[in-house]
Amino acid sequence: MYFNWVLYAHIASAFVFLAAHGVSMVVLYRIRGERDRAKIMTLITLSGATTLPMYVALGAIVVSGVLAALKLESFGHCWVWVAIAILVATIGLMTAVAKPYFAKIKLACQVRPSGVPRTSDEELTEILRGPTAHVITAIGVIGLLAILYLMVFTPGIT
Repeated sequence: MYFNWVLYAHIASAFVFLAAHGVSMVVLYRIRGERDRAKIMTLITLSGATTLPMYVALGAIVVSGVLAALKLESFGHCWVWVAIAILVATIGLMTAVAKPYFAKIKLACQVRPSGVPRTSDEELTEILRGPTAHVITAIGVIGLLAILYLMVFTPGIT
């Protein structure tokens, strides 16, 4: 019965993580077509509001995953360590790419006290329409699918 609850917590926390992080993904693509700087900042603020629940859920995923691996005595299997490495790499890459990207957008949306934007509309459009959103998405999706593959197919275990 204990394992069922751990597994339930692992899956439920993954759903919460995806729901919270999904907001950021929607914002990531919604701002690409937006030109109103105030709306862009509002959307980014909305995305930022989901950061705490996302990290809490990520923590719950890790704790329940470790508990499940301990119960199943899986730490001796290579796939568990590969999954952990992929998770760490994904978090690191997402932070390294997404955080500066959103900081750059925030800076580009700033307006001087005179009312003149600090960045031209053309430069803002170039930032928003660039490939970075796709890179961020690819990192997250590939990382998630790789971990899911390892969990479902547990390579090396017959």
